Amino acid sequence: MELASGVDAWKNTANRKSLRLDLDESINMLGASLRAHIGASLAQFQAAFSQLTGSPTRVLAQPPGTRTDAVWTSVTKAAKDLLGTLDADEAVRASWDDLVATAQNRALGGREYRPIAELLFDQLRRRGLSAKWIFRDLISVIAFGRDPYAIPIGQSSVPLQERIANARTHVGTPAQVEPVVVWLGYQGEVFMHLSAGRVTFINAHWAVPNARPEGQDFEHKEELWELVRSDDLFKVAKMVGEESDVDFLVRVDLGTTTAAGALDRAVRIVNTILNVSIHNSGGIRPHLAQHAVLRSGKAGSLNSFVSPRETGFPRDHYGAGITADAIAKHGPRIASALAREELPRFLAAALEAQTIADRPFGRDMALRKPSEADISSVIPLADRVVQHVAAHAALGPNDLFDLLGKHWPHARWLTDVQRAVGMCLLGVGNRSELLSELTGEWLAKNPPRPWLLFVADRSGDLLSLCRIESERAWIRRMFASVSDHSEYRALIAYYTAEGAVLEARRRRVRNALVHGNPTSFAIVESVREYAEFLSRSALNRGFESYVQGTAPAAALAQQADQVTAMQGGQDAASYWRARLVTRASPGAESS
Repeated sequence: MELASGVDAWKNTANRKSLRLDLDESINMLGASLRAHIGASLAQFQAAFSQLTGSPTRVLAQPPGTRTDAVWTSVTKAAKDLLGTLDADEAVRASWDDLVATAQNRALGGREYRPIAELLFDQLRRRGLSAKWIFRDLISVIAFGRDPYAIPIGQSSVPLQERIANARTHVGTPAQVEPVVVWLGYQGEVFMHLSAGRVTFINAHWAVPNARPEGQDFEHKEELWELVRSDDLFKVAKMVGEESDVDFLVRVDLGTTTAAGALDRAVRIVNTILNVSIHNSGGIRPHLAQHAVLRSGKAGSLNSFVSPRETGFPRDHYGAGITADAIAKHGPRIASALAREELPRFLAAALEAQTIADRPFGRDMALRKPSEADISSVIPLADRVVQHVAAHAALGPNDLFDLLGKHWPHARWLTDVQRAVGMCLLGVGNRSELLSELTGEWLAKNPPRPWLLFVADRSGDLLSLCRIESERAWIRRMFASVSDHSEYRALIAYYTAEGAVLEARRRRVRNALVHGNPTSFAIVESVREYAEFLSRSALNRGFESYVQGTAPAAALAQQADQVTAMQGGQDAASYWRARLVTRASPGAESS
């Protein structure tokens, strides 16, 4: 019910009919025991579902995140109640009874057992158990009647009904809840130490040797020693010329929980930090090589096999440094937010779509030229990102597209000013000292002044370096707009009109790509920058609101102070000069 994104999932009559057929098919596959156990909850859900599908178009057209009508809340509550009933101990045992009865019924000519087994598998997974291992245990119990953890040598005298009863008891046993910690070993030379929330990044080349009792003390030393004392896991080079299995470690404390799926949960947490950091700042993607799970402080499942490195630059020290800086910059706030609450479902879906869109253009894929398919996929993926963020913020997709479109003119102006500076600093000409001076300040990590003031103060010097005569007039105009509000206002009017054209074209291209209609690649390329702006703006603002714990709808609509001032008639240079005076005044807070 929650994942049926988009109004077409419910507004379209054929889709509602298909959803009803799916539901009827699932219900018809239920066994007699489970059907009797969940009868009341199932009937309540069916009634609420029928009421929803018979609702007027006004209700069915509501997008995810805005569905507050009684029919929506009723069907959602009924669905949660039904799932709660299915997760209970007796419901799992009822599914087991149905599976046994179906397997023993020789009159059945189909594979009626299969959907029952699949449902039981999913029930176990939802209860925090490893369904795969539980089914292996059940095979052992049914075959020999012994405890699933015993070695059944020579045991063959346990009656069948007792074996079935023992298996029924085992399958209905709740998962053990205990402290669970996951250690992940990555390759990638991202050397850093960071601890925030429940996540800790550690340099493996330093930590693994020091995990020995005689080594230096550090946080979580005892846990790491528990894992590396046998010298089979997280091995690092000891001699020149040796290869390390891992370069850095990430410890993820999942708290008191079940151990099933612990690795996947930990990887999702780390991937959230990595994906946001790399999306914002670039860098290479570290490669997960090994892992280990600690249950109540003791080693549980682990993987000491070193998976091969992925494609990319070999020994990309510079890219690894970018990644380390990105994690240091963004990681602590993200880790703290993830410790506070789980990443909301729709925001997680938006991040996943954006990561897929970014991947062909990342540093890891620099040895491969992006194809037309890679570039074309940006348009529908960007659209999906915005729709997911809209659902997260309880906004209609069209409303969010309109909000983001209002941010476009100023953002486009900033980008064009930066492009103009880049054209002047191409390195063509003989004025090397001036070029070095300007390039040094432009690329400095900690510049002495805001970059717009740099443009305003050094525009003459920048123009003197410009050797692209065909662009000189445009560059001069862009530089002038930093200090001349009338010039800025004229450019904003142009960018606003441009945005309206691009939005209409983006929708047309998106529909063509999604529905398989032919479209010109040149048209696709013409809206790529605009589509990327929409998705990045939506994701960045939505994620920032999550990190800060603020309302996402307000964050998506908020304008920066600079934009508000410039819309009120102030030019960019004057705004930043006033800001510097305010910061320098006695009693003012440092920025």
